[in-house]
Amino acid sequence: MMKLWNRILAFFFPPRCLLCGAPGYVDEDHLCADCAKKRPEKLYRFFALKVRRSAYTLECRAPMRYRDPFRRTLQRFKFRDETGMAAPLAIQMKRILDADAKFDCIVPVPISRERMRERGYNQSALLAEALSKETGIPCRLLLEKTVHNQTQHRLSAKEREKNVRGVYRAEDCTGLRILLVDDIVTTGATVRECSRTLYAAGAAHIDVVCCALVL
Repeated sequence: MMKLWNRILAFFFPPRCLLCGAPGYVDEDHLCADCAKKRPEKLYRFFALKVRRSAYTLECRAPMRYRDPFRRTLQRFKFRDETGMAAPLAIQMKRILDADAKFDCIVPVPISRERMRERGYNQSALLAEALSKETGIPCRLLLEKTVHNQTQHRLSAKEREKNVRGVYRAEDCTGLRILLVDDIVTTGATVRECSRTLYAAGAAHIDVVCCALVL
């Protein structure tokens, strides 16, 4: 009965390629034949940070641009409970990390308790845990979101920066080299504020990896 049910589900809801969204056969990485042949992009953005009297440069990298059809994939992952995408997305993120990069831990961007109750999961935490399994770097929940603020996607760049200011708290992370994980980076307001908080708590170095960048 289960095999029959799975065939029925596969007929009406065929698997889709993680990157291009095309329905049909996908491999173990959730990629169609065409996308499996492509080498992942390595996209970058850099943000200037100032914490007290110290200046930092925050490097953020991603394997994909935040545009269709990949944008729709991330929306399904983030809003439609398709949490099984975390593992194949983490594989794409791992492929753009430098082989000789040294990190003490992976830290996900947190969400508020209210948002967790609404959604049921933190997509960035799922990505961080999956990336930890892929890389062997421990995942640590060093950040906490203490304020339930507005969602960012409808705000301007200036409004986003103001909206996230002071909403995070970090545990002591003196001397740690941290890989901060988020799903999407648009203006960079969220990862910049998270990084400021971590540096203020003693972090030695922070890089950011995400699934997609707005360039």
